[in-house]
Amino acid sequence: MAPTPIPVFEAELLEEGGFSLDFSHFCAVLQCPEGEAVQLVRYGVIHPSGSGPQHWRFRALDLYRARLSRRLIRDLELDLAGAALAVELLERLRQP
Repeated sequence: MAPTPIPVFEAELLEEGGFSLDFSHFCAVLQCPEGEAVQLVRYGVIHPSGSGPQHWRFRALDLYRARLSRRLIRDLELDLAGAALAVELLERLRQP
């Protein structure tokens, strides 16, 4: 049996030790269609830097928030607006 190939993604290291991904790599890591990622931005779940999808850069926090919102949508059957609100409230609870 042949070994499973490992996907390789390019990321940009940031000074604070984080990383950033471009739009296509972000969607690949998240395993979501590009349209769904655009909706996550429109609803304020994630906040990429850049002027549009071609220039967007996503941080680790964006990946965390996107995964969390997708789990909330799947597991609790929330719509995107409800998931965005839940993610925001959960973030507030995490802050001291």
